[in-house]
Amino acid sequence: MLAALFTGPIISALVNSIFGNITQAFTAYLNKEISEAQVKEQLQAAMLSAFAQVEKDYAASLTQTFQSFMQAAAQSKLMQAVWASVALSQLIVLIWHQIGIPAVSFFLGVRYPSSGATVDWAYALVMFCLGGGAISMRFGPGSNSISSQLKTLTGK
Repeated sequence: MLAALFTGPIISALVNSIFGNITQAFTAYLNKEISEAQVKEQLQAAMLSAFAQVEKDYAASLTQTFQSFMQAAAQSKLMQAVWASVALSQLIVLIWHQIGIPAVSFFLGVRYPSSGATVDWAYALVMFCLGGGAISMRFGPGSNSISSQLKTLTGK
């Protein structure tokens, strides 16, 4: 799936966006109309604008995907039932972990064994049920945009 994503729309958008600007810059350089430094500036500007456009398209695609999922969920009783059962069951897991386990440990004076990764999964499932998937793509650990990363690399 990732291979199709990166070899398909993202790569073709970058190539289509950058190619014309690169061709113009090198043609002007070969015709001695601009200097090497100007070619580098034009190439950086072309790359930044292409990556900014990819970021905009990515955000629009993410929004459209989330909207279509929510429309399907609004129309499907099965999706609503599954969503409710996942959200409520994982909420019970989290309440047990946050309140039940400390209460049992306190009142019985025993050390309760670790829940392990179960709690991590419960948090993740509740987050995704509440739309956190779309939010984490924009504000999570990988949220730095390509264009902002390029700007830091180029110093502009």
